[in-house]
Amino acid sequence: MAERRKSSNSFGIILRTYRQGNGLTQEQLSERVDVVRSFICALENGKKQPSLDMIFRLASALEVKPGELVDAAAEKSAGR
Repeated sequence: MAERRKSSNSFGIILRTYRQGNGLTQEQLSERVDVVRSFICALENGKKQPSLDMIFRLASALEVKPGELVDAAAEKSAGR
């Protein structure tokens, strides 16, 4: 169970890192991807997981390739 929790929160940790690295607030990112701020908060806290479409929208808003977000989350989940 702890392993599942770790992997489910990996994307959120990476999302927060990229968002902060771009100098964006949760509110600013939410406006860029057209969702409410609480959804970004839920993603970052591992309470929700993004759809493929949302990964593409987040990547575009953060000016990275979608694979970069996914790869970073996978590495985080694997403990690298």
